Amino acid sequence: MALATDIQDACLILPELDRADRGALIERILDRLESLQATILQTVPPEKRYWIDTLIASVRYSVDEIASMETDDLLSILVEFEKLIVLLDGIAESPTQSLTLH
Repeated sequence: MALATDIQDACLILPELDRADRGALIERILDRLESLQATILQTVPPEKRYWIDTLIASVRYSVDEIASMETDDLLSILVEFEKLIVLLDGIAESPTQSLTLH
């Protein structure tokens, strides 16, 4: 959950972060999502996990654009990424919990 905490911390000082720091945070988020995709989502059929494949590809392609966003817009995105990371980390920590995607 260290990344979720780092996202929360970054949200508090977001106006002070430069584009490089913002980009580095987005890259860390992407790395974590890819790690979770390769572990907990590996057993989910591809047609039910396309959403994360698409999300990762889209964000990977747009890191510079996202890092350059206005503070309020980027804050909204980071809050949503934090929620997603917390959710997926929770699933990863509870291997007995089943993952059902509709």
